[in-house]
Amino acid sequence: MKEWFAVAVGGMLGALLRHVISVGFAYIHPAWLPIATLTANMVGCFAIGVLAEWSHLHSVTREWWVVGARVGLLGGLTTYSAFALDVVRLWHENRNLQSVAFVAGHVILGVLAVVLGVQLARAWQAAEVTASGN
Repeated sequence: MKEWFAVAVGGMLGALLRHVISVGFAYIHPAWLPIATLTANMVGCFAIGVLAEWSHLHSVTREWWVVGARVGLLGGLTTYSAFALDVVRLWHENRNLQSVAFVAGHVILGVLAVVLGVQLARAWQAAEVTASGN
């Protein structure tokens, strides 16, 4: 039960941290929001690398607080960190072709999913406008 609570609290804190980063960069200038995303992703990647290796070296990878930090905090901050860790693990297992395919699949499918989501939202908006007669 501790693990579930740690993931929930960590997720909340990670999401808040992501928001703080976004607000901070937006305060500088709204055009800097992609830099905020990149910053959050890179902070998350760095942190998950440190946490994963440290917890492995100390044999505590399954401890509730490690899971809470990895899945909750860093997952709330960015899922990119988990993705990057998966790529590194595949690479270290000498599954190089799989790691390259994994990266390509995430990038291509992720972009396609965003495009499809945008198109769906636009279709819903158009249907609402048509239904309201405007």
